[in-house]
Amino acid sequence: MEISQTQVIKTISKQYPCLEEILEEYSKETDKKVSNNNSDTVFGFWMQTLADLQLLDLELSGLTTSYKINSINRTVKFNNDEKYIRNRIAHLDLIKGKPTLYSFITDLFGDTNAYAFHNLYPYKGKFYPRVVRTLINAFNLTPGDVILDPYNGCGTTTHEASLMGINSIGLDINPIGNIISELKNELPFVSEKEFDKLLLKDLQKIYKLLENRKRTHKNLTMYKLMLMIYFDTLDAFTRTSRYNRKGKIGLFVEKFNYIKGCHYKIKEFLKKFNIEIKKAKIQKGNVLDLQKADIKKNSIDAIITSPPYYFSLDYVGKDEIAYKYLNEIGFLKETMPEIKNLYLGMRIRDNLKDKKILENKVITYFDDLKKSVFEMANVLKKRGKIAIVVGDSTIYSKKLPTTKKTHNYAKDAGLKHIKTIFNPLLGARNRAIRGESILIYEK
Repeated sequence: MEISQTQVIKTISKQYPCLEEILEEYSKETDKKVSNNNSDTVFGFWMQTLADLQLLDLELSGLTTSYKINSINRTVKFNNDEKYIRNRIAHLDLIKGKPTLYSFITDLFGDTNAYAFHNLYPYKGKFYPRVVRTLINAFNLTPGDVILDPYNGCGTTTHEASLMGINSIGLDINPIGNIISELKNELPFVSEKEFDKLLLKDLQKIYKLLENRKRTHKNLTMYKLMLMIYFDTLDAFTRTSRYNRKGKIGLFVEKFNYIKGCHYKIKEFLKKFNIEIKKAKIQKGNVLDLQKADIKKNSIDAIITSPPYYFSLDYVGKDEIAYKYLNEIGFLKETMPEIKNLYLGMRIRDNLKDKKILENKVITYFDDLKKSVFEMANVLKKRGKIAIVVGDSTIYSKKLPTTKKTHNYAKDAGLKHIKTIFNPLLGARNRAIRGESILIYEK
């Protein structure tokens, strides 16, 4: 009987596996030997520092009554409701072999911090949303509680609280930050049709309308989104030539498509986990006078915030293009210098020499910081919790004792110190701030 070449190849294949089959078998055996048991409750891959271990411990203390962390095997044991913790915790990857909600959303977006709309627009001085989620869990906050961030910036605290179904109030003096916070707050409620109907030719037309200072949408949320994508595009071209081949319209379209993708993913996430997202209350206001911002005494369950690092970061200057444009079309009344003057330490006397100006700014900064801590303590409920994320700026090779002073102000305001966690900023070798302290207190 004559045997065909194909039959010979099949016979050989059965007797002698190919390289890919051998590697697959080896990988299965290796996985059995080095990986955790599928039934384990294990750390997330994002656990990189001692601070992460402390944050995990902090989270578990708020979510459970009894727990044990095994840092060698990277596993955790606890006694409380598995489903509840699986849907809340930010530092565990698996609970009894099942992915946590946090690991799902970070896998969905491919990033442990730029998920949902957290990466909507580049904003200086943002803190990590994972830290916000951790603190919400540590304080065991639930729907019905109210979180305040009086230095809300671009809305990291309020957006993360919304994703967890918890009420929040975001306050800031920066109108650009407030626009970004509002967008994060409103975009999850926008219909997918608003994104789907915009084809390439429509986006090209929208870009040209924006160039000519024309409004693009009746829907205010979509109009604000187009404005911020436009500003982001122009800013990118002032900083680098890497996008020259793509062109401004090409980059504008690319950035829109990124946000569109985020919108689809967040809809998928909310549907899968049946999450009722809570809109935050975003408003312009100054932390130095919370009563004027209608934040009443003893009304807030928790505060999670990070004061601006004025001496290290220019929070307003980066958005010069946006301020100029929005002032021209009458969208904003405040000019960039007027906004800068409202920041901590920016109120200075005229006709001072450079050194005296700096000394005045430092003194004014700490005076304002102290007042803001007292204001926050005043609006916090009895037994309410507050977390202040702060770092020490360096000026002329001298470090300002911002962390120590903040701690002293909190004690002077009658707050009880609970815990401090130092969180190094990875890759911060040349930064003015090498790390941040998370100061935690109770009223």
